Amino acid sequence: MKKLLFCAAMMLLLGLQALPVNAAASAQPFVRWSVYSADAGNENALRAAVAALNTALQNSEGVLAVYGGEDKNGVMRYLEIYTDENAFNAAQNNANVKTAAAQALKLAQVHKTLAADAFNLQSKIGTADKARMALLVIDPAQLDAYKKVLAKEMQSAVANEEGVLALLATTETARPNVFHLLELYADDNAYRAHIDGPYFQEYNKAVQTMVTDKVLIVNKPQAVTLSGKNLK
Repeated sequence: MKKLLFCAAMMLLLGLQALPVNAAASAQPFVRWSVYSADAGNENALRAAVAALNTALQNSEGVLAVYGGEDKNGVMRYLEIYTDENAFNAAQNNANVKTAAAQALKLAQVHKTLAADAFNLQSKIGTADKARMALLVIDPAQLDAYKKVLAKEMQSAVANEEGVLALLATTETARPNVFHLLELYADDNAYRAHIDGPYFQEYNKAVQTMVTDKVLIVNKPQAVTLSGKNLK
């Protein structure tokens, strides 16, 4: 099980959103995770290439956001959020995106994508310096109950805690009880205030028997500017 979770965590780093069709309801944005890592010595070149690709994506019509980060091992994971599948397909066929993607893929030792569905995407305007990610496996028998608890925590925290800039949750298309979370905080103080605050504490207490396994990913400090676009 740990080996499977490690592989899943690697998938998350490379983007966790995949090229396959998103099975989420039409009212939800189309999402995919992309994960990249480089051979030793190519890290800076890949980092620059992925940044150029993400910029090209963000400049494409119908792309709501590309958020993510890089962990201490040099694995880069990004969540791409599109208005719908048509916008995703259009972006992939954009000439600037295709050129940037070809350069990134040439430099990447590993590149993976993961098919995912948007569950709950809460965000506001700001610049985040702390990005955390988590892979959570939920007891299928308690999945509906977990979704209610998670949605309440996300909505309350982003609305009422100044330093919580985005809480973004997706589920794997193939395994709907597996959640990938991206959390963006203004800084470390904002993250710690959230963890100690009433919304996370209520959530954490409620899900003790619901979460059967988890992998936590801490990213390097990196300024992430939130688009301010409505992700819902």
